[in-house]
Amino acid sequence: TSGVAVGGFIAYEKVWKEPKQYTYEELKNTIAQSEVPEEEKTNLITEEEAKNKALEIVNNLGYENQEIAKIELNQNKEEYIEKTYYKIETQNNENQNLNIRINAETGELESLEDNNLLANKSNTDEISKDKAIEIANSIYEDIGVDTNEYELSYCDEVEYPYSGNNKEVWSVNSNKKYNGIVNPYEELRVNFIINSGKIEISLIYHYQKGEYEKNPEVITMEEAINIARNKEQEFTNSNISKITAEKGIRQANSFIFKLENNISSTNKDESEAIFSREITIRNVWLINVEHDERKETKEIEQRLKEKNKIYYIDITTGEIIGGEYNEKS
Repeated sequence: TSGVAVGGFIAYEKVWKEPKQYTYEELKNTIAQSEVPEEEKTNLITEEEAKNKALEIVNNLGYENQEIAKIELNQNKEEYIEKTYYKIETQNNENQNLNIRINAETGELESLEDNNLLANKSNTDEISKDKAIEIANSIYEDIGVDTNEYELSYCDEVEYPYSGNNKEVWSVNSNKKYNGIVNPYEELRVNFIINSGKIEISLIYHYQKGEYEKNPEVITMEEAINIARNKEQEFTNSNISKITAEKGIRQANSFIFKLENNISSTNKDESEAIFSREITIRNVWLINVEHDERKETKEIEQRLKEKNKIYYIDITTGEIIGGEYNEKS
């Protein structure tokens, strides 16, 4: 977040931008794959560097005799997110093929898939959940991830159907933390089995939706509560029974915008309006506003405004950049 010093204070630029309106068909057309322009390639790692990174990773994970069979540079655009990556295939003399994606800007592993594991009818050893977490952490370390920077979000056995062969694999997910706060948009996932004491990986996936801006804390909790309270009182005069606050990391969304403009629903019907906006991930105050009693109304727009909500208050600018219903209250 940039700012300009004015009279000894820093005036931060506003970040909220009104969502754009699409039909479902128009939104689908924002998703595309294209070649990387030559002028952009100078900012990327080279093909040789990507190959070396891929082989380093597979060797650290214990794969044997893997060689590069194919490599290509791709650029995907999905709404406002543009990703450039090397798509790499490796294989060995036992016909074990790995599909690997290396981020072309950072050189980091984005994904590794071994579909051979799901296709083979191998036996699996039973292990405890604690052991599965321990194994996942060891895999993370093998690909250069500091496990202290991540927090476990999911661990369980899941059934994967593959070519008519259902197989139970362990799936362990973790999210990255920043100053102790979890970023729900940056996730590491690893799927694996244990076969006769040997770890066999089917998937490693590093998901990052947009760039987290790490904006500084300027707005106090009390200021954020007042901002949310004032907005809530615009929506309803039902008594507010409880307001709580905590820090979080959230992507801006159109939740409050739609309530303000009496937009009650969206769906994937081609004629229906869908509101999309630039991917903005920021530090926010999560202000939970609850009512002890809500007024009964037949108007769906007002019923939605009466619901308990969580407001996303930008921790730097004080803007309401989104929100959600509090389904737990």
